[in-house]
Amino acid sequence: MKRAVIYARYSTDLQTDKSVEDQISLCRDFAGRIGAVITNLYYDKAKSGASMFGRPGLAELMVAAEQNDFDILITESTDRVSRDIADLAHVHKVLKFRNIQLQCVNGGLMDTVQIGMYGIVGQMQREEGARKVKRGMMGVVRSGRNAGGKAYGYQPIAGKPGELGIVEEEASVIHRVFDLYAAGVSPRSIAGILNRDQIPAPRGRQWNASTINGNGQRGNGILRNPIYAGRIVWNRVHMVKDPSTGRRVSRTNDEADLEMVDVPHLRIIPQDLFDAVQLRKEDASKMGSKTPRSKRILSGLLRCGACEGGMTLVGADRNGRRIQCSTHRESSTCSNSRRYYLNRIEALVLSRLRSQFADTSIIEAYVSAYQDEQKRIRSSALRDRAGAARLLEEAKKEITEIVRMLSKGLIEEDEATELLGPLRQQRDKQQVLLESIEEPTNVIELQPKAVRRFRENIENLSAILAQGEEEPPPELLGPFRQLVAAVVVYPTENGQVYEIGIKGYLSSLIDTDLSVIKMVAEEGFEPPTQGL
Repeated sequence: MKRAVIYARYSTDLQTDKSVEDQISLCRDFAGRIGAVITNLYYDKAKSGASMFGRPGLAELMVAAEQNDFDILITESTDRVSRDIADLAHVHKVLKFRNIQLQCVNGGLMDTVQIGMYGIVGQMQREEGARKVKRGMMGVVRSGRNAGGKAYGYQPIAGKPGELGIVEEEASVIHRVFDLYAAGVSPRSIAGILNRDQIPAPRGRQWNASTINGNGQRGNGILRNPIYAGRIVWNRVHMVKDPSTGRRVSRTNDEADLEMVDVPHLRIIPQDLFDAVQLRKEDASKMGSKTPRSKRILSGLLRCGACEGGMTLVGADRNGRRIQCSTHRESSTCSNSRRYYLNRIEALVLSRLRSQFADTSIIEAYVSAYQDEQKRIRSSALRDRAGAARLLEEAKKEITEIVRMLSKGLIEEDEATELLGPLRQQRDKQQVLLESIEEPTNVIELQPKAVRRFRENIENLSAILAQGEEEPPPELLGPFRQLVAAVVVYPTENGQVYEIGIKGYLSSLIDTDLSVIKMVAEEGFEPPTQGL
């Protein structure tokens, strides 16, 4: 008797566990008619059939197929497996290669022609369903109601789907934001003022300049949202799924695709004030696009030692360009307000690296300490992996035994379901734990040539900076960024010596995976910590 498994799925538009139960019942009856014994059940609840990603039941099924754990896959119809032509064809191709039949309650044995036909029908139905939803939402917008999403300053009216009401407390904040910006206050300063006054932010714990600025193409952000001027603009973006990841990605629509409806009852900002703000935003955007940007050796690597946020350029004086904590500038929630000269930070970083690589005995000492730590981690990892593997195997055996008893009628389906639930949770937990524990690595070895090459690159970078060059050549930046992961600038009082920390990758110097080291001014490589 051939071994068979069942796959069932219901999508997010159904939202009922009964659907899976009904599908499994139909598949069981079908298995009896074709003389197959059910050995396992796979299902996904509230999962779309538009992609294979994010469906643990289907992923587990495909793993079992690769291991030849069954001979027949039974499902209610092909659209339970997938509503995408390419995904359905891929599943069928894998099953066919493994000599596994795909049997559908509604259709019987699937061959290549049927897979192509049903795949087209399933995808067309899915796309037509999406178009119907969009038409329905368009009708909602044209009637002056909200089609979804939440705008700061409004709340839904109970019992009236799609209708919004103004929240007066939040409306006064919106007025304040528009008035301050029109008076010449920057979004960063406005965010700082609102945070200082402890005004709750729309999302998250604090106001940021991005919350106020928004995005011009998408029309979001406090200053750009036309709803505050009594106008709903809908369909600015559409979502597409990345075929390589299954994730939904937003794309901006053409202006001709926008739906615009006047909703005067939702107006918060007078039209003249809204227009004045948009004009200033447009002027600021034009000025910003002309600002020259240069890539320094530490671009994107600088971090604030107080909040771990990034550091940003804040202008220059006669002594050079200066940087400051971007979190402090954006929201005033970081206490590190000091401005640092970028050229001094760069010189300090190169000086510290030069001193560290002048004598490889420092690195050798680090490697020795790292090896001791790796031995401890390796022993612990071996124990953890062995324990997880043992518990995983025990859970699988118990699941197999319950399925066998169910197939022979020794226990009822309800009893099997009750027993299988905790076992599957235990199996999944141990599987995740096993995958999260990396295989222990071998002992690392120092690479003298790599150390010597990096030392030469440091000297070349120092010479370039001394000549005042803005952007070092890529052949020097590449090796530098392979070693330096981040430069942490710690808070100090004005006039005090700068204190920095360097986080680095040892992968270019030793035969191991990513490691992190820290160098503080006047110190060397610190031995590995528990964070490694």
